[in-house]
Amino acid sequence: MRLEKLTEIEKQFAEKNHNLIYGFLHRRGYSIEEYYQIAVFGFLKAVEIYHRKPDIAEKYDFPYVAWQYMRAEINDHVKKEKANKRKSTENIISLDAESDDLENLYNTIGGKSAETSLMENVAIYEVMEKLSEIQQKIAMYKMDGFSNKEICILLEIPSSSFYMEMKRIKSILENFRI
Repeated sequence: MRLEKLTEIEKQFAEKNHNLIYGFLHRRGYSIEEYYQIAVFGFLKAVEIYHRKPDIAEKYDFPYVAWQYMRAEINDHVKKEKANKRKSTENIISLDAESDDLENLYNTIGGKSAETSLMENVAIYEVMEKLSEIQQKIAMYKMDGFSNKEICILLEIPSSSFYMEMKRIKSILENFRI
């Protein structure tokens, strides 16, 4: 869900209930300095939903809705952080790898010349040019270490669409030759 500009009534309501953010963070044991800027977006989404979907306002009190949205926002943030930690920053090497000369040893342990790095970046750029916008986003998230499920959630697409796009990406990559 994307935030839209709040109406004047929604702004006043948000100001009136702003302390819910601090209560939520304190009660859940989150640092205000670290999590306020994340929870506030969940709070604002809750304000928006609460005013624009009358069925929600009829069924639930606002504090409940706000807490659910703030919780979801922080959970999404934590998932993204975990995905970034899973992203490999170094090459994996085998201790049994054979290396006849220093250049091969250098390449085996992950060293790259400036030329090799440049060529890799050019190849990635050329591939990305051939992908649609959604395929580019999927590819970028995959390179950043996100799981398939996390990508579906982040892009707000069903898994069937995700797998169809992955199939198309693979087809493009198979037809791409450097």
